[in-house]
Formats: sequence, structure tokens, C-alpha cells
Amino acid sequence: MKYKLITRISSILILTFFSLSIKSQAKKNTEFPKVFFEQFTKKLNDSIPSIGSFIISKNNKIIYEQYFHQANKETLFNVKSVTKSVVSILTGIAKDQNKLPDLNMPILKILPEYDNSRSNFKNISNIEGKITNDSIRRTVTLRHLMTMTGGFDYLENSQLSRAMSFSSDPVKFMLDLPFEEYPGDKFNYSSGETYILGVALSKLVKNNLKDYANENLFKPLSIKIEKWDTDVLNRNLGGSELSMRPLEMIKFGNLILDSGKIGNKQIVSQKWIEESTAEKIKLDSWDVLPNANGYGYYWWRRKTNGHQAFVAVGYGGQIVCIIPDLKMVIVATCFLGEKNRGRMELKKLHGFIDEITK
Repeated sequence: MKYKLITRISSILILTFFSLSIKSQAKKNTEFPKVFFEQFTKKLNDSIPSIGSFIISKNNKIIYEQYFHQANKETLFNVKSVTKSVVSILTGIAKDQNKLPDLNMPILKILPEYDNSRSNFKNISNIEGKITNDSIRRTVTLRHLMTMTGGFDYLENSQLSRAMSFSSDPVKFMLDLPFEEYPGDKFNYSSGETYILGVALSKLVKNNLKDYANENLFKPLSIKIEKWDTDVLNRNLGGSELSMRPLEMIKFGNLILDSGKIGNKQIVSQKWIEESTAEKIKLDSWDVLPNANGYGYYWWRRKTNGHQAFVAVGYGGQIVCIIPDLKMVIVATCFLGEKNRGRMELKKLHGFIDEITK
């Protein structure tokens, strides 16, 4: 009897030790070895001459944080079109606060000051065409703007987009454009459309975007945004020119990862996080987004080694990449200037993200 008891206890101890050993080994196998990150840092530095930072957070803990070319934790980066994804979350907060109408609301119902119909005038050349254009414009909704399907005859990074940004009123410039497609029919990447959305959102919340963001989004994350450029009418640009520190971008990414919560506080509803990152537009090919699989409300979607990622992307290598099933957020920033090769930086950075998710 005594022998059987000793044997049973011994067996339990051996099994317990073996189980703990297996768990310890499994944990060790999920960690990145030191040599991996040493090689990774060197490759980043060698491949991307404009790189400023690369940070990886897993389970809300920083596991890799590297700065390059005199950058540090306090360096502000112009995150370019990452701004659009920030505005997407601000739109969700406004919706949660019942300040946002249905997304199918025509934009000119919110901004009626831009609804100047040509049908009131006589002797205008091609009056029929212009009246038709006016009627199409009245069908453009908030949802069309947030999915880049406004239909405007607009080309990003062209003389036209440059003229828009230099105009006396970029929103009027955009809304005066003719239409290449009917609203809702086709995706066409357009910062101009986000400028319209930004002005409409600002009007709905009765505040400028910077102050509204600081109070409702960034303050709970212990962030204060200091720099967000405006147009000539002093309206924060809805599509670009927000400046952030890399660790602030990590906090923003973790908010998305945690379904809109910080601690026990819901900053933006889980429903909006799910809705805004879901596929709204079918998009399986984009030159700077390998393995693209759709576009949401100012959020890109791509697969990285089979894992679904939601990505905020800015010109020249500004990235916030959220990978929910890995509980991971990856942030990259690059300096803008003569060393920056624009779209090539983005392609390379997505490749480095794929190395992490293997």
C-alpha cells in the first residue's frame, strides 16, 4: 500500500515537472532570440536609409523598440495618411456620442453652404451637363467619402491634387470637380475626399479636429497632440499632416487591438472598431500593400503570413499595423526628405512586418 502511494506520488511529480518543462519550452519558442533582433536591426538600417523607428508590441508590452538616425522617443514624425485612420476613429467616437448622422446622409445636407446649384443661372455653357453634375454631387454620402468611392474625377499625387491643396478652399475645390464615376461604384484613393469628411466631422462635433481628438481620443491614452496642420481656412486636414511620436502610435494601435478600450474605459465602441476595419471595398491588389484584402473606413486590410492585419499607412513609410490574432501592434516611421524613396519604403516595411509574423 505504502509502495503504491509512493509510486503514485512519484508519477504525479514527474508528470507535473514534464508539463511545466513543456510549457516553459513552448514559451521560449514563441520569443524572438536576441540574435534575430540584432540581424533585424541591421537589415532595417541597411535597407531603408530614411528609417526613424520600428517598434513591436505584443500583449500590450514592448518587445522591440529601435530608433535610427538620431531619432528617439520624443521625435515627432509627420504620419501623413495615418491621419485618415485617426479620423476614422474620431468619426466612430462622434457616432457613439450621437453627433454623427446615418452614414448614408448626403454630405451636402451637412455642408449646405457648398450646394450652389447652376440651375438658377441662365446662358451657362453646357448647362445640362452642369445641372447633371450638381444632381450627382447631391448623392455623395459620408459613407462614400469614408470608403473612397465618391466618384470624383481626381488623381492622387498629381497636378490636380496639388492644385486642390493650394486652393483657397480645398473642400470647395473637390466638390466643384466633375464626376468620373457614380458615387459608390469604384474605389479611387483620394485625400481630397478625406478633407471634405474632416470638415463635415468638425462641423458636426462643433470643434476643430485637433481639440476634439485631444479631448476624446488622445487624453485617455495619455497623449497630447501638438501639431496637426490646417488648410488656409484654419481647418485641420482630415487626410494628412498629423504629427505623432512612435510610442503614441503604439498606444493608438493598442486601442484598436483592445476593441476600443483603454483599461476599463471604452473610448470608442467595439462595434465601430469592427465596422470600420471590416471589408467595405473589395481590394485584392495595391502596389504598396502586399496581399491586400479589402478596405474599410480609412483602414487598409492585408494578410501577413495568413494573419489578418488592419493597417494605417502614411506616405514614405509611416505605419501602424494591428494583428489581432497575434495580439501584436507594429509601428514604423520614416523621415521625409531626400533619403526617402516614397512608396518603396512602404513596400520594404511590409516585408519586415512579414518577417516578424512568420
